[in-house]
Amino acid sequence: MTKRILLLTLYLLAIMGGVNAQSKVFKEVNDEISTSMKAIIQDGALVGYLTFTQLEKVTEDSFNYKVTILDENLNDLGKVNFKDERMSLVAVSFEQDILCLAYFKSNIIGKEFKNRKEFDGFTNRENKVVLQFLNLDGKLLKTSNIPVNIDIAANNWGTRKVTASGSLKHEIQLKNVPQKGFVCFFADSDDYPIVMFNTSGEQLWKKSISSEKFYVMLTSPDAVFMLTKAKKSEGQAGYEMSSYSATDGKGLISHFSLEDKDGNPLNVLSFQNDPVSGIPFVAGNIIKEKIKVFTGRKIKRGAYLGLYSIDFTGKTAKDIKQNYSYWNDKSKMPDISSKGRYSESKSFMNYSSCVRDFQGNTYFAGSEVASRVRVGAIIVSIILLPAIIISPIYMASAGVNKYRVRDAMVVKLDPKSNLSFEQKIDCQGTSFHSFREDVRSFDNKEFFQVSNSVNKSNYLVVDDQKDIIIYSIAQKKVVRTVSHKDGKSTLNIYPAKEGHIMVSEYNKKEKYTRLSIESL
Repeated sequence: MTKRILLLTLYLLAIMGGVNAQSKVFKEVNDEISTSMKAIIQDGALVGYLTFTQLEKVTEDSFNYKVTILDENLNDLGKVNFKDERMSLVAVSFEQDILCLAYFKSNIIGKEFKNRKEFDGFTNRENKVVLQFLNLDGKLLKTSNIPVNIDIAANNWGTRKVTASGSLKHEIQLKNVPQKGFVCFFADSDDYPIVMFNTSGEQLWKKSISSEKFYVMLTSPDAVFMLTKAKKSEGQAGYEMSSYSATDGKGLISHFSLEDKDGNPLNVLSFQNDPVSGIPFVAGNIIKEKIKVFTGRKIKRGAYLGLYSIDFTGKTAKDIKQNYSYWNDKSKMPDISSKGRYSESKSFMNYSSCVRDFQGNTYFAGSEVASRVRVGAIIVSIILLPAIIISPIYMASAGVNKYRVRDAMVVKLDPKSNLSFEQKIDCQGTSFHSFREDVRSFDNKEFFQVSNSVNKSNYLVVDDQKDIIIYSIAQKKVVRTVSHKDGKSTLNIYPAKEGHIMVSEYNKKEKYTRLSIESL
């Protein structure tokens, strides 16, 4: 025990202050000590960080834990130490100077048994969703325990020993509700509850909703919104929206199907709060046909009819504001074909993400899909032309086109349904692939946004294989490029406080991670 405590004191948290950036170094010196970091989110914005550290084991079934609260500049604000059974921190939220931490706690999952008989004999199985309510000094104000029913499996991996495993049907989601408190959603084997708490940790209401395949929760000052996807077999289609009063949980919008006025289904690329109004919106593609495998051929033939955004501006379906732009409406987008090919870039687009600016414009980001004729396949087909049967079979299997994913692309949908091509962003291209291959299997770009409500600026961060590119939406240009590799270190970028990014530098040889907050 003394050795473990000594190793704990050697766990280095070295703070190095600077004028334009704040940084913190995490250096692990003991494999038995594990630390995870979570962002503290309020109204969809990052306002701080929290580290959760599992320390030494106290008994066979319990550990010492430490929670460290950090502000948006990585400065320590407070700490709390406690002892409990095996726990994992899932989500953190913040409202009115109160932190809410959501854990999954179990006295059996992850526990090792000598054999199956011992596993079957362990009947006192307890699984819980635990919510802790803390102030910024780290004082624990209240703890709420919600028992859950989990299907437990016994895994032996070819040995007599058995390890218990299991999980919730839907992972815990936690959001703040402005001026009201916190709302939590999860699903176990029996129930799909939404539970609302005030900032004192008192439960205000609980509502069970019908089981679906997919859920994403978002809040506004007045309501809790649930985006659902009923059937996995629907491909990109099958989304619905429901909402409930934040005051008492009563239903407001019930199973609003995401379809346009002609019944065409809508694919969801983004489900966020508008940066000005704070109300939720969804944005994405108007689907031409339901597609399970998104191949290059289907992109070229026209998988979509256009783009859309929908704002849920009120408490009923009548208040929903819908904005559609169709490829075949040349008054709204003259420089795109009826199948979705942009004339300015001479290519199609694999849509990945959306960003809403402070003027109500919605920006769609994705990867350029560029096709080329397979000259070799055509030559072989001509050679085989005398064999009337063989040549068509060969052409059908090989195809006459190939394609690759190249640069990032940005297009803008304004509040009046006008669509405009904004910019191409230089990125590393892939090799050419068959038109039968799924684009998503090798398009590895990731997109996220950084915004600043003070100067009303928005940035799009493109995480490519080689570099991380930061693009200014207002200036229509790249303002910074960061390589993933810097000597012996690996760099990554994540969202931080408003107008800032977090740069993570991992040095495998020296076994440290340095986190730096930098202004854009």
